[in-house]
Amino acid sequence: MRLSPITVASLIVLAALVPAAIPAQTSRSVGITPTPGSAPATEAPTTVLGWQDMTRRDVQAYADGAWKNYIYAAYPEPAAWLARFDRIVAEVETHIPLVRDAAGYQAVLRYLGTTFHDAHTGIQFGMPPVKAEWPGFLARFDNGRYRITESRSGGLVDGSELTACDGKPVSWWIDTISRYEISTPIALETSRMTAALRLLMDRGTPLRPRPSKCVIGGRTVALDWRTAPLDELQPVILSWQGSRKRGVTTRMIGTDGAWVTLGYFAPESDEQAAAFHTAIAAAPSLRKKRFIVLDVRGNPGGPYNWFMGYLRGLYGQPYADYYATARLNIRGVYRLSSAYIALDDEAAKEADAFKTPVDATFEVNKAEDESELKRAKAAGDSLFTAGRIPIVRGVAPANPVGAQVLVLTDYGCASACIGFVDELKRFPGVRQIGLPTSVDSRSGTSVAIPLPSGNATAYLAAMTRDGRERGDNVPQLPSLRFAGDFRDDQAVERWVTNDVAKRP
Repeated sequence: MRLSPITVASLIVLAALVPAAIPAQTSRSVGITPTPGSAPATEAPTTVLGWQDMTRRDVQAYADGAWKNYIYAAYPEPAAWLARFDRIVAEVETHIPLVRDAAGYQAVLRYLGTTFHDAHTGIQFGMPPVKAEWPGFLARFDNGRYRITESRSGGLVDGSELTACDGKPVSWWIDTISRYEISTPIALETSRMTAALRLLMDRGTPLRPRPSKCVIGGRTVALDWRTAPLDELQPVILSWQGSRKRGVTTRMIGTDGAWVTLGYFAPESDEQAAAFHTAIAAAPSLRKKRFIVLDVRGNPGGPYNWFMGYLRGLYGQPYADYYATARLNIRGVYRLSSAYIALDDEAAKEADAFKTPVDATFEVNKAEDESELKRAKAAGDSLFTAGRIPIVRGVAPANPVGAQVLVLTDYGCASACIGFVDELKRFPGVRQIGLPTSVDSRSGTSVAIPLPSGNATAYLAAMTRDGRERGDNVPQLPSLRFAGDFRDDQAVERWVTNDVAKRP
């Protein structure tokens, strides 16, 4: 079963016990029942009323999809969650009269997705990109301050501090953007970076204002809004959020170091799977190095099996299995909606062409769980709870790795990548360095719900991880932080090799 998927946030770029206790799964909106599959896209409305009507129908369908598919609408406290969600939907609907065009339509749908506060739940649009404008520079978050980047306006230097806009401190603007567009708590660095990057990238949302002048480097600058070159800026925006070229490689650093890039835990091709298997095979040869860097920057996650395969390759199975027990505390609870059942049935038919490493410790209940899940489906149960995984620990084996192990993270380390760090930080002597990871809630396994207009698809988490020790929307924090431009690979490597790796 799909316990550790890639987060919806990494897929959707601006671009988831007692059946009798669950209420009957009837529609909570006006008869709209979205189902998995392809909804035919309609032509763009030609009137304001048309845009508002389309928005209203898609909001209702999104809410209906949540009622029927979202794990927290059924478990563990469905009555409380549904009461809160009903209030949220009603509040979101009050903004529909502001919709005039595609930008307003997307803003309202995105706002509803934000209210879940769940990286495995969100909205993806299937319509042409909304026209965007910018003033010739962007803002980014930098160690508690906000600075200019990508400046193409005379007189403004990258790195200049931005402190206020239109008489309001930047924090007010960041909080406002967060309310309508960011699904994770604004106190988090990842949230502040995402919000900052949207401050000076206007996509026509009617839900918040755009600034007309800002204080930059101590002087007031009038903003000259113009068409934004999205093809050029989108890669820059993504890079500040932690997006990187995906790869898995092992290379030596001098004679006593190794740099292992683990850019994914979900291979998407034979070549990617082969690269990961090669890294696993090479791992034992690194044990006597002075230091090993496990670089998981930008890793969006995937099945646990791949990172456990690497840990067992590096540390040997006895040592890895003794310490890597964070995932064993998890007990998956699944919402058996029609959309989830269709997804799970499809996954069961897929052949494992990539030879995914077997995580027998984690899958100890696999056969029993699959049999019980089949029974639950046939009985029409609303929920399925996986069996508890026994944790058996004897005497700690000797550590075969003499190297200092450093796990290098950034904002792009998400979902199962954070789970990888969860496990590694249980190993004696391992240090996390770099930037904080992304965050996620205990939910997972996103099911796709196409909305009636055909212009958007809602993604809703269909399971949750009871027993996960790390809390919802809590990042893993580094013990040593990199203070420069984290996108500069050469600077990061110099910092690691000349500073971090030389520390006791």
